[in-house]
Amino acid sequence: MVSQINVNYFQGVSAGNAKIKGGSLKKLTYSDITAKSVEISKCLINKGAGMYGYDLDATKITGDVARFAATIRQSDTLEHKQLTAIGTTLKIVPDTLKTILSELETMGWIETINKGGRVKKIDEHIPPLQDILNDLGKNWEEKEPTDIDRASVYSISYLSERPITRDGLLSELEIDQECFGTMLEYGEQTSYLGTFKSDTLDEEVVWTPFYWAGKMDKVLKFLNRNTYEDFNTIGSLTKNILDYQGRPLDRIAGNKEHSQFISAGISSGYFPSVAVMDGKGVSREYMFAATPQFGADPKNDIFEKARLIVACIRHGQYHAEISHIKYPVALLRALRENRLSPFSYGVTQYALLITNKICTAEKVKTTYGQSYKIKFIDTPENILASNIAEEMLAGDTPKTWIADEPEVMNLLVRGTFDYSAEQRHIKSSGQISATKEYGRLMDYMIGVRT
Repeated sequence: MVSQINVNYFQGVSAGNAKIKGGSLKKLTYSDITAKSVEISKCLINKGAGMYGYDLDATKITGDVARFAATIRQSDTLEHKQLTAIGTTLKIVPDTLKTILSELETMGWIETINKGGRVKKIDEHIPPLQDILNDLGKNWEEKEPTDIDRASVYSISYLSERPITRDGLLSELEIDQECFGTMLEYGEQTSYLGTFKSDTLDEEVVWTPFYWAGKMDKVLKFLNRNTYEDFNTIGSLTKNILDYQGRPLDRIAGNKEHSQFISAGISSGYFPSVAVMDGKGVSREYMFAATPQFGADPKNDIFEKARLIVACIRHGQYHAEISHIKYPVALLRALRENRLSPFSYGVTQYALLITNKICTAEKVKTTYGQSYKIKFIDTPENILASNIAEEMLAGDTPKTWIADEPEVMNLLVRGTFDYSAEQRHIKSSGQISATKEYGRLMDYMIGVRT
């Protein structure tokens, strides 16, 4: 677990003392740094105390601030209870929330109004997403990050393009063996780095789950050229999910062997799945393929808004507590065009989209009493996320649709959202024999590239 403390700290040897000699990190833009920090911070959600809190401090707080800032942007004024609710949805603990608010105030992005020594409310002036990424990356650099901070961020960037042998990555980073070992342990324990034994090279290879993003076409071409039975299984599962993004895990036909491949695919980042927990405490998983939108890249939707929208709609389509959505694309269009009629439990149904600043809820009075009008927040980030979501939902949706169908109010049941980083860790915590096939696939993909 991450809470373990390396014995060398007790001997007075800090893994962060070694200096990166390579300077390769300078090739990263400030936006790149923030994007990688976001992914690492999500991997550290709900982890116990440990020295990683020092070693990855700059990276974790940068990622947390970025996630929070992107969520509350264009909110104008927020009360303390709203800030707490948003922090809870993003899985940010109260102490970290205090630090985030302090960081945002230091950057001039919020003004706090205090009462009795605590924040009563804030007024926000948060800039556009690109400025958030750029300014926080610069701020990360000014925090004098440890070598483990630097090595972790650079490793994700490098490995997203190509896996590399353990010795090769160590040479690229040019850091002390102890520092490198600690960095790799953190990455493996929290599932943003991984290792496998290469059949071709007969060496240990380091990789990241973000490697697969945007490479599905190449993977399928490779799989189609091979008759190896397990690769055929991976290929058919990949095509199945590419054709229907956000497919519920419990609706994927297959035997126990297929389940092994699915679990291994999730743990390796090949299938970047998410989960929605409903009001009854039942967690439902929704599977995606590693499309370009979901890499650790600042140009992409690093805050998982598109995947959140799709998962919520699929949840209402397959697992709603009342009636099910029949026409997912129609519902998304109605939501985006603010054509949904007010209804009494709108805040509950749309809780995740409201707290993630995709929608707002406006109180209105109707003949049936107090209701809520759900409105789409028309920002460039939300429009991009909803466009991506519609493309994924359109896979096998009927071409005809009825804008006023009653099911439009069933987009989402009350619940919480698990990031793909959390699902990777859940799956990788068990022994999954099929994981070796994804290592083997990656090994052969390296051979295809050379």
